[in-house]
Amino acid sequence: MITLKQDQLGRWSVPGLIELDPATSQVSLERSNFPAAAEQIFFGRGLGKKQVSAAISKIPSGVLVMVGASSSKTPSIQGLVASIFQSAAKAHIFTVQGHADHKTIRAGIEALQHIQADHVIVIGGGTTLDAGKAVAGLARQESGSAVAPFQTGERTIDPDKALPWIAVPTTSGTGSESTNNAVVEFGEEKRSIRNIPPPSLIIADPGFTDSLPLASTIVSLVDAVAQSLEVITHAKATPEIQAVALAAFLNLAQGLQALVEYTKKPPTPAGIEISTPIRDLLSWGSLLMGIAFAHAGLGLPHALVHFCQKFNLSHGQMVGILLVPGLEVQALHDPATALRLARVEQALASVEQENPLTLDYGADDDNGADPLTPRADQLFNWLEEAIRKVFVQAGLPTSLSQAKLGFANLDWLVAKEHALGASFGIPKRQATKDELLAVLKQAWNR
Repeated sequence: MITLKQDQLGRWSVPGLIELDPATSQVSLERSNFPAAAEQIFFGRGLGKKQVSAAISKIPSGVLVMVGASSSKTPSIQGLVASIFQSAAKAHIFTVQGHADHKTIRAGIEALQHIQADHVIVIGGGTTLDAGKAVAGLARQESGSAVAPFQTGERTIDPDKALPWIAVPTTSGTGSESTNNAVVEFGEEKRSIRNIPPPSLIIADPGFTDSLPLASTIVSLVDAVAQSLEVITHAKATPEIQAVALAAFLNLAQGLQALVEYTKKPPTPAGIEISTPIRDLLSWGSLLMGIAFAHAGLGLPHALVHFCQKFNLSHGQMVGILLVPGLEVQALHDPATALRLARVEQALASVEQENPLTLDYGADDDNGADPLTPRADQLFNWLEEAIRKVFVQAGLPTSLSQAKLGFANLDWLVAKEHALGASFGIPKRQATKDELLAVLKQAWNR
């Protein structure tokens, strides 16, 4: 039995596994269950500048500060960067212009070598975090600036040669601050550079997300929701990992429902202003999701998005369109997946009546679930309707057909993703072409 608990601010955590110390703003983890987590994690509104300055002041050598172009324009990040220059022995700013590609990574490595830095601090969303951790991972590797061999598997990163890095996320969605892979552009697709050590420090200040536009907030949120559910339905997810991913989902689901409620209000000249409590909730849920994700994997929704840019869709947009179809196909073909999703549905339905929420993970999901396990239809219906409403609010397509992806492109996508080894979560196996096509057809027709 594992218990999830909600604090006075509405945030769900898993006492004994992961929880926030309000006195120190430090996140405590049961390290035996989460060995790949960052050495230190701080969470709290307004703590960013103080914690970054304290960390930087302890570094006697040069620091490469990689910051996203959009983030760098906000007053809060401009103040943070100014404080870095006051605290660091030697610092150099490198702006990531919206792409985690080979050109950006090579330029980052060159900048790092120019100032002889041996630490990297990365401030931004998923793209910037991926670029930054790639620079930290590759800068000291033999032929690291080649980049491509580390994506294709011809070469692997030696963790002992990776530079220490600090992560300061400015969005609530990707979990890139916690994972050991950097998703980097590779021609018309995206491929990961793996085996990058976690950051020495994560500083998650929800205040850094306040200026994120509505559409970007929605896309990031939907990506985080998808990843929390896909982690739950992955073979590597122990009961402890599932519990943390479920806590992440419950936080994110509250935020998603709040944004749905916003869509019911008449528009104002200033647009929709997302409240501070909701921003905080999304940041906390995203942080938990990233920690869980770092210890498991994903499934069909994310297995089909490597070519999203070819169809002028962002990663998060395509994930949102594919989420319910992908989970439905997984649940249809695997009773253990259906059981885990039914447990999520039960938890979501119970949260208003039960706090703390106690779940029984005694059944061995991987040894086969009862074939009569109820389907998670209510969960699927809620997800589909909520994502549709917030995507419409943000002016985003809600189906592959609305996104102008021709039906003939589905076979092309199936062939490409199958060749890359698109896989199920449980059991961990390659999906068949028919299964991939079933997901895409549902996503096209919605």
